[in-house]
Amino acid sequence: MSLDTNRDADARRSKTTSERIFAPIKVRRTFETVVERIVDAIDAQGLGKGDRLPTESEMAQLLEVSRPTLRQAFRILENSGVLQIKAGQSGGVFVATDIVPFDVLGKNIASEVHHIEELISTRRLLEPIVYHLATENASELQFQHIAEAIELMRSHLHDPRVVHQADGMFHRRVAHASGNQMLLRVMTGIYRGLAPLRSSLPKDEARAHHMIDVHSRQLEAMRSKDHKKLEAVLDETFIDLEEEYAVTKRYSLSWIEKKT
Repeated sequence: MSLDTNRDADARRSKTTSERIFAPIKVRRTFETVVERIVDAIDAQGLGKGDRLPTESEMAQLLEVSRPTLRQAFRILENSGVLQIKAGQSGGVFVATDIVPFDVLGKNIASEVHHIEELISTRRLLEPIVYHLATENASELQFQHIAEAIELMRSHLHDPRVVHQADGMFHRRVAHASGNQMLLRVMTGIYRGLAPLRSSLPKDEARAHHMIDVHSRQLEAMRSKDHKKLEAVLDETFIDLEEEYAVTKRYSLSWIEKKT
């Protein structure tokens, strides 16, 4: 084999390696951000069923996005049953539900066992921070919104779908009450990633009662600013969580045990 041939082969290998390492960066799609902003407004900022959104031009100006981008977000939310678009002179874009499903963007990123473990591990590390921040930063109105999610679960014990969605509402409202937008975005992604797996979990009233009990104790600890009590409830929650998802590698839990 000639020297030139070897050089060509090396060049091809180098190019292949570079293409693998430096894969194209996927820029976050703007319409996804718009969807998240609208969902957040419904979840935690008081926008409710029947409320009318600003006009398309006003929304585009407020969010600093193009009208096509805004329409794309509207279509996704309409198809998900979150928004209702009415035509005509008295028409507009209206909120269709107070309960936003986790998988609005149709994401299902928790399909592999190791990915599940990573999601739960990351949640185990970050969620206590979110809850402790919410304990210090939440207003009474935000605590009321969190409590409403628990009451929604309580009033729909016979409907597992509503209980599941209200559970998601509870977590997202706590994340919003933390006052940290970056944590809100990260935690929303984690909750969305785990959402498809919840379909395999028990959907009986006993489980619903357990969720209500746990969330009620979490809220009570946050309202009374009892961080020690809150930490104990969260620890209990994560042990249950890892058992529910049959996680064998308890990354975060073992790390915490080693620290103590």
